[in-house]
Amino acid sequence: MRPGRTVASPPTPDTDESGKEQNPPVSIKQNVQKRVDWALDTYPGEVVRRFFELQLIDKSLVLAAQGFIALLPLLIVIISVVLKSNGEVVGEFIIDRFALAGVSRDAVTALFHTTTTVAAVSWLAITLTVLSAFSLARRLSGVFASIFEAPKLPGRQFWRALLWIVVQLVMISGAAELRELWRQEGTALTLLAGALLLILWGVGDALSLSLLVPSVPRRQLVAVGVLSGFGRVALSTWAIVYMPRALDSEALQYGAIGVTFALFTLILVAVVIMLVAPLMVSTWVMRRNRLNLSG
Repeated sequence: MRPGRTVASPPTPDTDESGKEQNPPVSIKQNVQKRVDWALDTYPGEVVRRFFELQLIDKSLVLAAQGFIALLPLLIVIISVVLKSNGEVVGEFIIDRFALAGVSRDAVTALFHTTTTVAAVSWLAITLTVLSAFSLARRLSGVFASIFEAPKLPGRQFWRALLWIVVQLVMISGAAELRELWRQEGTALTLLAGALLLILWGVGDALSLSLLVPSVPRRQLVAVGVLSGFGRVALSTWAIVYMPRALDSEALQYGAIGVTFALFTLILVAVVIMLVAPLMVSTWVMRRNRLNLSG
């Protein structure tokens, strides 16, 4: 080596031949993680993340199961007491609602069949049915409270749960009457019935939420009512297409038990819609408040 001449050092992973630093290569895993983090940081991603963090799938299954064994028997009890009829009225409504025929019609008839013209209802049966619906309202109140990060319904205000039961029965009976109007011929009647159903479901769900979680602000209640109303209209439209085929398929394979599976699926989807609407509103409010604080 000649005097005064320097030898360039070999390039390192962080420098090139000129000695300038280079950015380390980004792996595919890091790239994917960055995209996932970005997606979860958006509003839809945050809704999905909170949906799983709050375990709303598990809670929806529990609420749907409890609703199936609480509200349906309560409806049959009320029909027996008020209309002096039996549970077959509910079966006839389901058959007429989804225009069932053949195997599915026979399975629904068998599921609600009784040998008496008026169902015998004891005070014990009424008490147990009401307590079951009351327990459902308390459980739903806890789920709503977790979604809004609000306090649970105090014990001294559990009368609100009883009012919630009344609201649900009014919504069920009112929706049944409006569906009959919806099915009438004429565009004007169809549009009128659809608008009234939207209002009934929206106001009913907003009122239900205000009863179970009184601390939710009015603006958020209105937003929940709008989202829930449109969600229920979409559910009703989907059920017209899905339920007849599902009932036929399940009844053909499993008989009356298959009908139970199909009805439970419908209730489960309704419960998910009932929880997702407040989840979307609460997530939007929390995200907006967080951005305002950081800004």
